Amino acid sequence: MLTVWSYRDAVSSRSATFQSANERAASQAAEKDLAREREAMNEYLISPSRRALVEITAKQGSFDASMSFVGIGDAPFVESAVAANDEFLKIFARRGATSVSRVEAFRGLQSELDRGEKAVLVPLRGLRSVNQRQATRAELHANVSSRRALVAAVLAAVVAIAGGLGFALYAMRLVREIGSRNEQLRELDRMKDDFVASVSNELRTPLTSIRGYLELVLDGEAGDLRDEQREFLAIVDRNADRLLHVVGDLLFVAQVEAGRIALEAGPTDVEEVVRQAAEAARPSAAAKGIKLELDVDGIGELTADRARLAQVLDNLISNAVKFTPSGGCVAVRSSRDGDVAILEVSDTGMGISEEDQEKLFQRFFRADSATDQAIQGTGLGLAIVKAIVEAHDGAISVVSASGKGTTFRVELPIERDQVAA
Repeated sequence: MLTVWSYRDAVSSRSATFQSANERAASQAAEKDLAREREAMNEYLISPSRRALVEITAKQGSFDASMSFVGIGDAPFVESAVAANDEFLKIFARRGATSVSRVEAFRGLQSELDRGEKAVLVPLRGLRSVNQRQATRAELHANVSSRRALVAAVLAAVVAIAGGLGFALYAMRLVREIGSRNEQLRELDRMKDDFVASVSNELRTPLTSIRGYLELVLDGEAGDLRDEQREFLAIVDRNADRLLHVVGDLLFVAQVEAGRIALEAGPTDVEEVVRQAAEAARPSAAAKGIKLELDVDGIGELTADRARLAQVLDNLISNAVKFTPSGGCVAVRSSRDGDVAILEVSDTGMGISEEDQEKLFQRFFRADSATDQAIQGTGLGLAIVKAIVEAHDGAISVVSASGKGTTFRVELPIERDQVAA
């Protein structure tokens, strides 16, 4: 009876894991539907067409359908998201009720739509956080149940030696079935990683083409542009660049998961890399009224991939600026301790709770504080930082507390016998 109960508990736990994954996929699909709603709205405002209106209506139906699949998720989040999306569509429906110029009306409506879209995203991201925690708990329970079933099967085998071989064979069959289910889950996870890598590759080519043609238009190759046209195209260019960075992050994470990360290592002036990363972040820090301090001690050269090391610093510094309120301070320091180069990025921002620190370097993880305040991000930056640091035989750590700021510390060996590949 113990073995049968353990098996049923293991199967039930795996079913809960699948259910949780389906719910998370539904909430992610709702975010994609919302994004497409907004794109169709923008297309209609630039060039009104019935096709755009039909797509807006279709995406609203898809959004509501996705929300209806979320049962485990917190009901208030679902209700808030559906209500906010309805209000978002009402804002677009009021697009003709204005007496100002077309450009002023477009800008005003864009501002209202931005606020409406953000109002939908806040409960959606809260729902994503809830689903993530539930998925983690379900996976942990499933693993415990599988181990319990294995122990029960072993005990049953011992009993079977005295009481009969038939029960032992039955118990072992149960264990094999559980193992097969676990293997299926691992295969699904691998297929997901392959899908992400494939889609990211497919996105990169058209995005590169879009940016290339935008650059030609902005350079005047297709004729002179008015100031308003140049302003609009510059916004498109910035967002295309941002999307290209997201695609690059997805590809890098897929390479890490596949064990294919490679470094182009050589002598690297750490002080120069740190200075350049700090200077690159200074305009965005100044725009938020944040003081950016730089304290560089002579480390000298170390063997590293210069581009990847710059990516580590860019991620850490941009995160510090992003999560620090106006009037705060971000400090970037470098020093040497024997044969170890130390890089530190500190801020006086919102801080990270102890619970979130345990999962901080997991891919796609976003802290509750970031989700609650609707701060943009994919949750890939710190996972990429950790992968690059460890590929350099280094280590990264974090010291933080909610409301008291955060310090990330990277330690890298100055001399290395070989480069990780």
